Amino acid sequence: MKIRLIGTCFLILLHQALYCQNSGLGPLLPSGRDSSGLEPLLPSGRDSSTQAALLEKACQDSSLTLLYQFFDNWSAEISSNESEARNKWEVEAHKVFKAFYQPLQLDKIGCGGNEIRTLYQKYPYFIVQDTLYGIYVTETIPIGDDELVTYYTNRIKSMYSSKRIRKKELEALQRKIEYDNLLAEFRRGKYMFPGEWIAIPYTLVDSNISFRPSVSFPDKKIVYLTPGYKQLLNTFLGNQHTALGTGSIMQPRRDRMGATTFYRRPAYAEGESARRMEFIENAALIFHGHWGGYWQYETYPKAGLIIFDTTMQRAVVRFRFAYGGGDAFLEKQNGEWMIVSGQLTWME
Repeated sequence: MKIRLIGTCFLILLHQALYCQNSGLGPLLPSGRDSSGLEPLLPSGRDSSTQAALLEKACQDSSLTLLYQFFDNWSAEISSNESEARNKWEVEAHKVFKAFYQPLQLDKIGCGGNEIRTLYQKYPYFIVQDTLYGIYVTETIPIGDDELVTYYTNRIKSMYSSKRIRKKELEALQRKIEYDNLLAEFRRGKYMFPGEWIAIPYTLVDSNISFRPSVSFPDKKIVYLTPGYKQLLNTFLGNQHTALGTGSIMQPRRDRMGATTFYRRPAYAEGESARRMEFIENAALIFHGHWGGYWQYETYPKAGLIIFDTTMQRAVVRFRFAYGGGDAFLEKQNGEWMIVSGQLTWME
């Protein structure tokens, strides 16, 4: 019996090293801060106070015309910087992102369900990330059950010179494949299979990258979430919200993606912040942070890390989607990056 889901095992090969770095892939800190280390620069070119005043007036007047003017100004001011990529890794990362980033076809990366598939269809503006936290390279990225089994087998053979130990480990590998629920164990991340040999060597080649790939979609306009515009929106929206866990099982709340929560409900905007959030959503869908006190503006999915194999023919994108995230596998086919598979692997 072979491993049942393409790529699941490989996600854990890099799990401990990458997840624990808090590089924007796992749950956000309760403060909503990320680890990019970038300073919140003000919008460049256009006077930030003018844009802030325009957004404030749009809200006060309930004017969609002025709201769209704010977003149009933003779109005109901040453009793609793809042509400024500094090395071959960044050049290829932009190409991978453009193949991966499909807000209108979220099922391609494992985000299914009718409400999720149509989540962004009605919004005229997409808010795209401005930073990529890291690019890594690893010797190999197995795709498919046969490749995974071959990788694990060769890994054991290369690590143990003793025939007795090698035989023991290969037998353990076979038992895990045939009898154990590897999928559940790997998703929970509770144990390394069948030992520490499973960790794949990897190398960080670039980090905290100014990253604005050139993306486009019919009838949609793109704005890039620079630190300055994030600060502007934070100021506009404010910080009124319920506390995490407010409510009871007698008062279920339906979340933004159609799920009903009966206990430990996430924090959500209230009062003036909720009103302003609703106004912004005439242009673009945003999320209030699960833990409270911060906002999530990007039109998902958001790429955190991109991992290449040494040939740069395969890649894994570790991504966030609202209050969860996962991994998408891509392969270069006839010179173009294509999504092979994707899945959600964690939730806040």
